[in-house]
Amino acid sequence: MRGSIRKRCPCPVTYSATGRRLACKKDHGSWYYVVDLGRGPDGKRRQERRGGYRTRDEAEEAMAAVIKTVGEGTHAHDGRLTVGEFLDHWLADKVAAGLRPTTERSYRQHIRDHLKPQLGHLRLRDLRPNHVAALLRTVAQGKPGKPGPGPASVRRVHATLRSALSSAQRQQLVAFNAAANLDLPAAARPKVRPWEPAELGRFLDSLGGDRLAALFELIAATGLRRGEACGLRWSDVDLERGVLVVRQQLVQVSVPDERAPKCPSCGEVHKGHAFGLPKTSSGEARAVELDGGTVGVLLAHRLTQDPERQEWGIDYVDHGLVFAREDGNPLPLDHVTKRFRELSEAAGLRPIRLHDLRHGAASLMLAAGVDLALVSKRLGHGSVSITSDIYSHLLEGVGREAAERAAALVPRNRRDQEVTNPASAPGEDGSPDREKPQVRGGAPRGNRTPNPLIKSQLLCLLS
Repeated sequence: MRGSIRKRCPCPVTYSATGRRLACKKDHGSWYYVVDLGRGPDGKRRQERRGGYRTRDEAEEAMAAVIKTVGEGTHAHDGRLTVGEFLDHWLADKVAAGLRPTTERSYRQHIRDHLKPQLGHLRLRDLRPNHVAALLRTVAQGKPGKPGPGPASVRRVHATLRSALSSAQRQQLVAFNAAANLDLPAAARPKVRPWEPAELGRFLDSLGGDRLAALFELIAATGLRRGEACGLRWSDVDLERGVLVVRQQLVQVSVPDERAPKCPSCGEVHKGHAFGLPKTSSGEARAVELDGGTVGVLLAHRLTQDPERQEWGIDYVDHGLVFAREDGNPLPLDHVTKRFRELSEAAGLRPIRLHDLRHGAASLMLAAGVDLALVSKRLGHGSVSITSDIYSHLLEGVGREAAERAAALVPRNRRDQEVTNPASAPGEDGSPDREKPQVRGGAPRGNRTPNPLIKSQLLCLLS
């Protein structure tokens, strides 16, 4: 491995008698080094240049450090990439490796709206933690006249950059991850507040003959995600056994049509939408049992699809979907959300999100005493801890009920506790002692009688 030292100054270049370039001896200009790094994976020669050193000794010391890291195999060489260029390469590699469409859409949004505008012009090797911290502050502030995103959104932008820089570090493009070990805003998981059972019943009763009524009934009964319900196929539903299997979901994509994935059923590109795997690996191919009422709703819904298929004839594009447009194509997800909002307003109910129907299904299961692990599996969460975090405020009552049921299994002798007041028991001076109410086991004895006021107060505290 070779390296050389050079000096930059305004003086004309001079050479020795043997033709060797001589460095200017005046005390001005700056020194730089050049290190030959060998050939890269593409076969091209790689060099590292860095200057701005005040003396030759400083440049030699820096060059020696570079040569040492190259020899140890720990040297980072960014190939003169900017942060923006690297992020484009990184995302392309992730997509080629099979990135989920929902995650791709999130990454693209973060890169387009935040990372490239703020950091894209910087050399990858020059990125520092203070640059990342400034980026996160800018994201939190939002655009002029508009409130900034919440702490959870800021943390997601940071997670995207941290993941990209971890990849750069593994490829030895950078020596360290500038997005690691930063102080991030606390992002408490918001408590969900779905409809109460009476409100949910009122909504479902108001649906009448709406074309999407069965879709909302299914989400409310099973807790399926919007995309999972819109991507559900009849081949994955066994109405006789009362069970469905979640194998795919319909997701929104934000890539050009020429790069969008083609539909596996019709071979076409559905603008803005694509079919993909469920959100989590634990949610793939998960079986969800159906109650009798939901089975009946799906049976009735299937009968309504047959006239539509016949009416469209050869123009019907059959995707095998349980819920589809009149011509058989997938439902636009935004249309589903909009229709839910319109129906809930028409029913005179307080506004909630469509996703809160999923929360409502989970809340009802927990209130019915269903085991938390079963609820988590049914919802397709990545772990039971996620379910516990989301519904922690609902688990208090469930836990208390479980404690009462467990205590009831232990046989005990009945003990009636009374709060008594020694109303007529004489004190040391012969007068009645009324200052110390006492708790006694069993029935009152002798002249001790219960004090109704104290007893009622104690019962209030215990309740």
